[in-house]
Order: sequence, then structure tokens, then C-alpha cells
Amino acid sequence: MDIPTELPANAGETQTYSACAITIAGCILVGITIVLRYLGRWCLKRRQDIGKGKGDIFGMDDVFNILAVMTFYGLCIAVFIAIDRGMGTHVEVVLFKRGSKGLSDYNQAIFVCAAFYNTTLGMIKLSVLSLYRRILRGVPSQTLRTVVWAVFAIVACNTLANVLSVLFQCWPITAAWDVLIPADEKRCIDVNAFYLGNAITGVTTDATVYLLSIPIVKPLQMDNKTKLQLLATMLIGGFAVVTSAVRLGFMPALLSDPDTTMAMAVPMDWSVAEPAVGILVSSMPAIRAIRYLWRDPALNSYGSGAGHSTLKSRTGGGHIQLYDIKGSDTTGMAKSTSDAESGRAGNNNDSEEHLVMGSYGMKGLGAINRTTELEVKYSSK
Repeated sequence: MDIPTELPANAGETQTYSACAITIAGCILVGITIVLRYLGRWCLKRRQDIGKGKGDIFGMDDVFNILAVMTFYGLCIAVFIAIDRGMGTHVEVVLFKRGSKGLSDYNQAIFVCAAFYNTTLGMIKLSVLSLYRRILRGVPSQTLRTVVWAVFAIVACNTLANVLSVLFQCWPITAAWDVLIPADEKRCIDVNAFYLGNAITGVTTDATVYLLSIPIVKPLQMDNKTKLQLLATMLIGGFAVVTSAVRLGFMPALLSDPDTTMAMAVPMDWSVAEPAVGILVSSMPAIRAIRYLWRDPALNSYGSGAGHSTLKSRTGGGHIQLYDIKGSDTTGMAKSTSDAESGRAGNNNDSEEHLVMGSYGMKGLGAINRTTELEVKYSSK
């Protein structure tokens, strides 16, 4: 490889600042997302502690989410190292300043970026599919559960294949980045074909995973407004599909450009933005639970005290007299409560809280529970 003896005329051109800014923004976005996600989980735990809900708060979707976050930050660290080693500047500048070894060091950083990128995307999709599985515990459709399991297996196998293809794209492995190894002493796959195929399968699986939310949310027993809100939240994943498609659009130019260090900057920006958006989207259903921070838990649970009490339905608007707790017949009180709920049978004030907490209907019935919030007011008479 020829080493330039002087800096090229365009040596001042750089994209390192924009690459740094986008990577830092991605780190901040994911950090805020994680804080909000697990604040939402804390809200659900707090409600569960006062008797508002039951079931598992954490699930496999949280496990895959944590893995996605860890590998995402690994990706960002590798991107910063790649920037330090020349990404965003012209390859002649890298060769002039650092020689062939400098270019090999740059390639090594890109190699690590590719491994973390493919792992992160896989973990995000598996997190979303795990959330679908939790929702489908209360839906009697065996077909939907089978479809989700099938897509889960496809995504898992695709992720494993992509990561292994990155790690073992050349033999010996160091040939993937070491430009000093002669061509007749190494064997490598067609890297151009791999990256194009990888990008295409990424777009396809992204679209499949997020479009699955439509047949999954549709049969849930909740009012239309809440159902549309939940569906819109999950379909925000379309942004992840868009970022993946944009990245795919840059791949042909990147693979044919001999100025690899400069050409890699823009696709790498999208490689950071895509998983950052994916982590945000996959966390949106959990983040919705933070709305309980602005609700007084006392209004959603039964209090205690002497005298008469008034049970007020938040949906029906009616008042039902409850007997003195100390001296009343508990059977009568239970009957009053039952009558109150039966009077509201036609009102769909369902809570998607159960979608996250894992309470999906009575055992064996395959139905979604409906919950109606009641407010108890006490007065002395």
C-alpha cells in the first residue's frame, strides 16, 4: 500500500464533529429512555404494593432491553475509538499520519462496531417480541402466539448468523482488519454482499416485528381510545424501519468508495441512530406507566374509618352507599360492590397497565381482565 509523502489538498475536510455529536446525542437519548423505562416499572411496583394490580412487573423483554443498552454503549465506545483513529477524515490523511498500521487500527475499530451494532439490533427486536408474548398470554389465539414464536426464532437465528459472520468474516480473524496480511494468506467472505444482505434483512425483520403489533393489539378488550394510543405507541417503531432503510441507501456508495474512512462517517451516524431509536421505541409501552406519578394512590384504593362511606364510580358517576365496616355484613358490602360493577358492564375503562405487569385474564379462560377505578369517599352521618 502506497503511503502519501505529503498531506492531500483536501486534508482539512472532516466529518468527525458531526459523528461525535450524533453519537453523544444517541448516548443521552438512550440514557434518558432507560431512566424513564424503569421509572415506569417502579410506578407499577408502587401500585402493586397498594393492591392495584398483580403479576410479574419485570419480564424477558427487560432482560433483552438491558442487553441492548449494554451493547449499544459498547457500540458508541467503538465509534469514538474509530473517530479517534481516522473515521470522518480522508484515508490519505490517515495513511500519512499513521501509516498502514494506523489504517489497520481503524479497521479494527470498525470491526468491533459491526459486532456491537448487529448484537444491539437483535436484542431490541427480541425485547419487542418478548413484550408481545407477555401480551398474548391473555389472548386465546394460538395462531398469533405461534407467529410470534416463529418470528422470535427467525430474529434470534438471524442475529446469531450476522454476529458470527462479522466475527469470522476472514481467516485468520485478524485479516478482517490487518491490511498488512497478503491476499494469498487469508480467506474472506464477500464483505460487500454480506453488508448489503445484512441491511436488507434488517429492514425486513424491523418491519415484520413492528407490524405484528396490529393483530396483537386489535383483539385486546379495552376502549377504542386506549387501544389506538397503545397501537400508535408501538407503531412508532416505523421510525426504526425508516432509519434502517436510510442506512441501507448509503451502503452501495460506501462499499464502492476507495476513501473508506471518509465514506464510513455518514452510514455510521445512522448505525448509531437506528438502535438508539429502537431502544426508545421498544421502551414506550413501559414508559407510559409513569403517568401514575401524577395520580394520588389514595384515590385508587379503599381507605378505612368509621361511619358511612360512599363508593363513587369514575366511569358511571353514581354513588352507592356502603355499610359501616365495623358492624356491617361483609356479604352485603360485597354485593353492593358487585352491583356497582355490573351496572358499568358496558363501559370500557380498561387499563393497559396489565399488558406490562403480566396479568392477562383468569387462568384457563384466556381473557383480558377489565379494571375499573373506584373512588371511596367517607363522611360521618
